[in-house]
Amino acid sequence: MPKPITVVDPMVKPDPVFEKRTYRVFMAEYKLSILQKTDACKHGELGALLRRENSILVN
Repeated sequence: MPKPITVVDPMVKPDPVFEKRTYRVFMAEYKLSILQKTDACKHGELGALLRRENSILVN
């Protein structure tokens, strides 16, 4: 069964405030402290550290 066609109002304009993308900025000291914590992790602790720090090393 096909989905119904969505009608979009052409008069709706997006708010520029919501269109701006921001990037997180981390200081070098903070990054180094996280790397030191990862080196100190024992087996199985790295995932918890990354979740706690919001996976900054992945970005």
